[in-house]
Amino acid sequence: MLLETEIEFIQNNLHRDPVSVALDASKHPDLAVPKLVGQIKARQKLKDKMPTWVANFNVFFPPSLALEQSSSEETAHFKASLVNGKIADLTGGMGLDSFAFAKAGCEVSYIERQPELAEITSYNHEKLKAGKIHHHTGDSLHWISQQVEAFDFIYVDPARRDGAGNKVILLQDCEPNALELISYINEKTNLLIKTSPLLDLDRAVKELQGVEKIYVVCVKNEVKEVLFLKTAQSSDDPIIEVIELSHPKPLIFEGQKSNETAAEICFSAPLKYLYEPHAGVLKAGFFKSAGTQLNKIAPNTHLFTSEELHTNFAGRSFEILAEGPLEKKWIQSVLPGMKANISTRNFPINADEIRKKFQLKDGGEFTLFAFRDQSTKNKVVLAKKIF
Repeated sequence: MLLETEIEFIQNNLHRDPVSVALDASKHPDLAVPKLVGQIKARQKLKDKMPTWVANFNVFFPPSLALEQSSSEETAHFKASLVNGKIADLTGGMGLDSFAFAKAGCEVSYIERQPELAEITSYNHEKLKAGKIHHHTGDSLHWISQQVEAFDFIYVDPARRDGAGNKVILLQDCEPNALELISYINEKTNLLIKTSPLLDLDRAVKELQGVEKIYVVCVKNEVKEVLFLKTAQSSDDPIIEVIELSHPKPLIFEGQKSNETAAEICFSAPLKYLYEPHAGVLKAGFFKSAGTQLNKIAPNTHLFTSEELHTNFAGRSFEILAEGPLEKKWIQSVLPGMKANISTRNFPINADEIRKKFQLKDGGEFTLFAFRDQSTKNKVVLAKKIF
């Protein structure tokens, strides 16, 4: 895939602007500079997402769409912690998940329908000394229907674009359709599905006829992917785990929708402390049970408050310093430097509009929270993050 002279060229130009590198193509008539510019772009884009792959200069990166769909190393290794034994990766892609499974000691069957991408991935796995991976090319649903020996896990990360290249969300609209794999699930074989963060969890559970567990996987308070584990012990009321991979203890919250439905909560005006739920907690739909022993600002304003500090909240905790109207005079009186982070909840205008309207600088140690209270009145508080 890459010659020694090409690898040297990539190394020498890795930190340059790819456009400038492309403009210098005439200086290197013996090299396919457009191809190498693509490799430089990929490495610059993926240095944080795939550091092990980027650090190996023998690795050849495939076209951009495969890179877009790929997991990050962090999320791939988390998925690898959920599986064992023999695994069929039915949506092999550029092979990062298969790589992580194999590194965790699993025997992996990688299937990819695009021959060129499958060839690139096989090459990369060899250069990375990935482990025990068998590479196959073809339609994955047909391939698995021909297998005699059962797998411990079937893994699928369906393509979330239709034939016209438009993004899709529903399981049945993705390729392959994960619902067609339900018949393979038994006491021996489990199914792990990676989906878009936008997928509706309740609808997916119904479509999959129950699952055992859902993992909402996050990095630095951003939901990266949602995983559905379907086994013979699946339920209509699965356990949902919120995982924050940037934390020393990644499991930050777990619950079930039945607990959320049964949870009771009190409402109040802002007290001494304010709590903003983690993005994964909100994605999981824990709008009440995330704040047990706390008061909530309003039913549709997902902020909590308390008079005494609670240190085990799954999210960010703040001390309230001032409360007032969304007016420039008040903001200037409590925020002399006119610099703050802005967070809106159930509010008629967004954070960018507030920043522009009042000419606020971004960042600093303070946060302005704009929200509607239980009486649907607009409120603003100035707060300082505790942790």
